[in-house]
Amino acid sequence: MATEEQDEYEDPLQEGQRTSLLEVIEDRNRTLNKKSLVHRVFIVSKIGDGVNNRNDVGNHFDAFLKTLKNDLQTEPITGLMLIYMKHIVHVMECAADAILEMARELNELPARHQAFISKSKILVISHDVPHRQYQGWSFRTLDILEPGLEAYEPGDSTENLVVELLSQLLRLGNFLAKQPKLNLKNAMDSLHDKVPELLPQQAVVHYLLENNDPCIMTPQEYVDIYEQPFDITLDSDLVWPLPTRLFPYN
Repeated sequence: MATEEQDEYEDPLQEGQRTSLLEVIEDRNRTLNKKSLVHRVFIVSKIGDGVNNRNDVGNHFDAFLKTLKNDLQTEPITGLMLIYMKHIVHVMECAADAILEMARELNELPARHQAFISKSKILVISHDVPHRQYQGWSFRTLDILEPGLEAYEPGDSTENLVVELLSQLLRLGNFLAKQPKLNLKNAMDSLHDKVPELLPQQAVVHYLLENNDPCIMTPQEYVDIYEQPFDITLDSDLVWPLPTRLFPYN
């Protein structure tokens, strides 16, 4: 009698295989026809001093991302690059390996003969975004003059400046997502006239690039996470004599 009651109690726990969180995510990706998780990265950059035509910068990254898509064969790359007079604000939605390759490119560009970019910072990487805000990748040059960039004194912390900038870009993506396809190009070409409040201020971008705040990561630091060996010192390594490991699980 006790054995039957015990079997009835244990059967629900042993019946079938428990579904892990990884399996749930993979099933969702298969349903959405996704090969891998999609992440959204926000990058700010400073244009190189030798650049005369800002369209060359956009064309360079357009060609780079097309090559990247063909080489990686992963998720499509979508986003928007806003090219100001001296600075760039870039939003990119893609797989993790594409973000790593972009960080490598931004890290190597300043040392090249034709340096389109002289400095870059990675503001935030949002992992596993539920949906994209951009249907494709494109760039736009903005002829907006904003004097006194070097004299800008923020009235808030760097973290709050980053949050405000990200909020503007997300609302900008939401605005573009609501535009009809036939009107999308006109909306992209007239961002400064239609939604100037959704465009990040150049003074804020300049401050984030020049201010060495630890909350913002450089492309070199991001690449080092993947390329440098992970080496830490355990407390047991500082003890003498060294502890004897009689069993592999000790």
